[in-house]
Amino acid sequence: MTICDNWGRPVTELRISVNSSAYCNFSCIFCHKEGIYDPYLSPMTPEEIERIVRITTQFGVTRVKLTGGEPMLRDDIPEIVERIHTQGIKEISMTTNGTRLAKLARTLKKRGLSRVNVSLHSLREDTFRLLTQSCKLKETIQAIRVAVEVGLKPVKINMTLLKSINESEVEDMINFSKGLGGARTNILQLIEFVSVDRASCTQLHLKLDEIEENIRRRAFAVRMRDLHRRPQYYLDNGVVVEIVRPVHNSSFCMGNNRLRITYDGKFKPCLLRDDNHVDFLSAMRSGASDADLVNIFKRAVSMREPFFKPQVEIPRNKILLTCAQ
Repeated sequence: MTICDNWGRPVTELRISVNSSAYCNFSCIFCHKEGIYDPYLSPMTPEEIERIVRITTQFGVTRVKLTGGEPMLRDDIPEIVERIHTQGIKEISMTTNGTRLAKLARTLKKRGLSRVNVSLHSLREDTFRLLTQSCKLKETIQAIRVAVEVGLKPVKINMTLLKSINESEVEDMINFSKGLGGARTNILQLIEFVSVDRASCTQLHLKLDEIEENIRRRAFAVRMRDLHRRPQYYLDNGVVVEIVRPVHNSSFCMGNNRLRITYDGKFKPCLLRDDNHVDFLSAMRSGASDADLVNIFKRAVSMREPFFKPQVEIPRNKILLTCAQ
């Protein structure tokens, strides 16, 4: 059985923050902090993460992505991965800035990690330092290379594009991807900057129309992913470029099959909203049964709705718990 929200969108993936956004060794100037700005509270334990994953697998969840803050800063990250893996999850991935990845990549692979997304927004030392407020460019590049070596593939290279800062580096990043083996080992993701702050959005936001059109003209094939209906462009040099455009994009929202979980145990139905979080950890720590947690999960799914809606209204069911795949 696959659970769907009231807009008919199946929920097949969890995006779990295992650390507060405040707990990161980078301080990226564009970070949306997963929409979480509260002070650092008690995070979920590996056992609690395992339990909520088990609850959701009954309803069609087959993939889990771990995020933070920086997830690799948790000493117990190998245990978290292993516990999730025991629940029969089809794919476990992780978004990281590369911290400790070179050291732990092989261990994480053995524990059940399928692949990684590594944030690399510039190949230039000065721009990387400006964007991340860190001096770890070499470590990040090494993390990507080790992830490829141990088989955490495809490694996804996440490049958030910012106006007048790194938009000129797209070709450099394409060549970097090619040097790693192209689509055999990695995918380059060009990501549109997302912000809930109007000032930073105006200052940093870069529309990707022109960049995407240039890539489209070079592509010999295009594949549309189910997730967020993202296009992947296959270039004749062996590189695959995926475009991630969430802003004012109803197709992106209508293709969203993820439900976010905050580090402190709340379902977060939408990245761009912070007024509809559904707390399950308090109930769990107060002795809630699995049936109680199932009802909380269903309530969170029922609260999901596209932030950017289609212009043409899509017929909705008031309560839609199962849907065809």
